[in-house]
Amino acid sequence: MKKLFLIYALMMSLVAISLASCDKKNDNTSSQTVIYGTSTSSALLQRFSLKANEKLLRGLDSVHFTIDHDKKIIYNSDSLPKGTDVTKLLVSLTFGTTVSKTTFVVSGGKRLTDDTTIEYKDTSSDSIDFTGKVTLNITSQDGSNTMSYRVNVNVHTVEPDSILFPITSRRDLPAAGDDNYAVGMTQFNGTFYSLVHNSNGRYMATATTPAGKWSTETSSLPFTPVEKTLTATSDAMYILDDAGNLYTSQDARNWTSTGITWKNILGVYNDQLLGLMAKDGKTYTDQYPANGKAPVVVPADFPVEGSSHLAIETSPWAINPTAIMVGGRDASGNITNATWAYDGETWAQVNRTTNNDMPAIEGATLFSYFTYDLNSKTQHATSKTTWIVMGGKLADGSLNRTTYISRDLGITWLKGSNSMSIATYMPAFTEALAFVCSETVTDAKRIARPVTEWDVPYLYLVGGYDAQGHLLNNVWKGTILRMTFKPIY
Repeated sequence: MKKLFLIYALMMSLVAISLASCDKKNDNTSSQTVIYGTSTSSALLQRFSLKANEKLLRGLDSVHFTIDHDKKIIYNSDSLPKGTDVTKLLVSLTFGTTVSKTTFVVSGGKRLTDDTTIEYKDTSSDSIDFTGKVTLNITSQDGSNTMSYRVNVNVHTVEPDSILFPITSRRDLPAAGDDNYAVGMTQFNGTFYSLVHNSNGRYMATATTPAGKWSTETSSLPFTPVEKTLTATSDAMYILDDAGNLYTSQDARNWTSTGITWKNILGVYNDQLLGLMAKDGKTYTDQYPANGKAPVVVPADFPVEGSSHLAIETSPWAINPTAIMVGGRDASGNITNATWAYDGETWAQVNRTTNNDMPAIEGATLFSYFTYDLNSKTQHATSKTTWIVMGGKLADGSLNRTTYISRDLGITWLKGSNSMSIATYMPAFTEALAFVCSETVTDAKRIARPVTEWDVPYLYLVGGYDAQGHLLNNVWKGTILRMTFKPIY
């Protein structure tokens, strides 16, 4: 930090020398000429900040403001949260040298509607209304030079807890053809693998992220894969063929039969593959490798098809991690709204049967993510692990566009706010795949601040089917807007 400041000071000195050389023919100093250094003619502003106000916003005094001396603008590139009250803010200014006078001229604000001049002092208790036009005027110590800056305190105009999938971030499926039939995708050893079946054939593709640049090659397998069952543990990838035979691979090119036959793959728990098998007219839960565990007959109301993929999370009140899945059809063909949980030993239905907003649904997309609790006094947001359901097909055959959230491992489901729903330009979907990937976001412009990059957990929605059963050629990348805000230190 100190090295950067010294380099910046050296650059400023060089600029000052350059300006002095260029201005030798003109001894008259313009009222808007930037004079650097400690000259008594300098009206240079070195730093602009807001004073702390914990009741208004936590960390308000740490919000970074850029000072553009050429354009005479002061602004915060990291906008304050939507709804932040900027009608009564106190400021703190740092100058290159002593100045004779500093004033703020405010007009057209919500509180200060008429032209108002406020003289700045370190101990000033006069607040400034930044909802209108604010001009900062600085007069040098000798009175020969004045600098005038337009000051903007930017506030977000959209709800920061909205979940956004920008249309500009949408990508086609890897190896997408004119008519797509099926897609499977999984992450294995840091690489995303995708198997795609379309009118042009079958393909295998790899990339570092679902919306990244894919390397694609044709895929010729000795069996007919069910692409959507592609799953991975930390040791291997797995897939079912159209007869239910389970295969395993290390590279998605060469596959070996496990000798196991399943109806479906439910997901992964503690590096064990979980699935459903049929035997003697009954359905069993099973795992691979078996590790000495025998298949267990499922209860009559257990979903045997159409449930979401498993989402796994640790819980403060559980010894082992808990895996949950939502919806699906039971053996009688009934669509359920139930949440089933697995703790490594036992499956159990855990959702409440009353005061539960989750409808009967199949093909839902379930994932573990975050929502925020916002302190209305401090505007400080606290992240909470949240299970989210999007998409799926309802009992009447229509596709679901409502988002459902749970903060208690699926025991209680509530409708998410409108800001949590998918955008109107996104098609409704069922059976979409979901991936959460932590990616580093960089802001190189923020040189003088300690934070120039931070991690954002991006959510990817891959594929899915429309109401007519056609595969959607979509890879959507989104996140909760608040997560893209630069951390304030």
